[in-house]
Amino acid sequence: MTLQQRAAVERFSAATIDFATLTSSELVRSRTDVLEMNTLRVQLNDDTVKLDRMDAHFTVEQVKVRVDAMHALQEYAELLHTLVTTSQQAQLQNAADSFVTSLHKVQGVSLSDDKAGAIGLAIQQVGGLVVEYMRAKAAREVVTASHDSILQLVDLVRRDFDPKADYWSLGYDLVITALVGAAEFAAVGPDAAIRAPLVGEAKVMAAQNRARFSTVAVQVDGSAAALREAQINLRYAPQSSDVTLEDINSYVVQLQDFVEIYSILRAK
Repeated sequence: MTLQQRAAVERFSAATIDFATLTSSELVRSRTDVLEMNTLRVQLNDDTVKLDRMDAHFTVEQVKVRVDAMHALQEYAELLHTLVTTSQQAQLQNAADSFVTSLHKVQGVSLSDDKAGAIGLAIQQVGGLVVEYMRAKAAREVVTASHDSILQLVDLVRRDFDPKADYWSLGYDLVITALVGAAEFAAVGPDAAIRAPLVGEAKVMAAQNRARFSTVAVQVDGSAAALREAQINLRYAPQSSDVTLEDINSYVVQLQDFVEIYSILRAK
């Protein structure tokens, strides 16, 4: 494997780990936002809030399904990184096993026994060898066998953060809209003056959450789209000495922006 090929795979791996980490963080923290907004709705006497479902559709189970998907994506990136940085059989096998196991946990994503076997075989062939040709061959086979599953993971993320789809993004916006409605209702009537501080807090929280989530959703979707293109082109990196890093570099730049923007938006 040439230095250029190694660079392509390592940069892809590092960016994908960042993507999976940030997206998992947002899934968990957006659930916390929902709990905080619904708690404020209760304080505003919004009797439409179900006290036994304060997390609405953002249950622990629903978060876990999505975090599992991001964990599988991170394990894929870790496996690729291990492939290009070590020839130790135990490390390679552990990385491969972790990836396959994590992928099998993800709802809506499949990995056939044949493809799982192809990943295992590729790892066995490279273990202990220092021949760069075998390392490149193994990386290519892992990327190819995993390809459809990785694209499925990416599509699941894009679906969740699509504001036009009936999934995570829309559910979050519905809670914000409900909070605004509760604040407007509480702002009138004989007790309006007493509730004024809560009304103000609710309006600020709703505006901040909507603006932040909208920005994050754009970053997640843009990064996922760049990841998809990089994954498609990554199949050629280990087999062509003339590979260019254009698509992978674009993906890396997108992720660098995402990391910086997210650190600003969630700084607290």
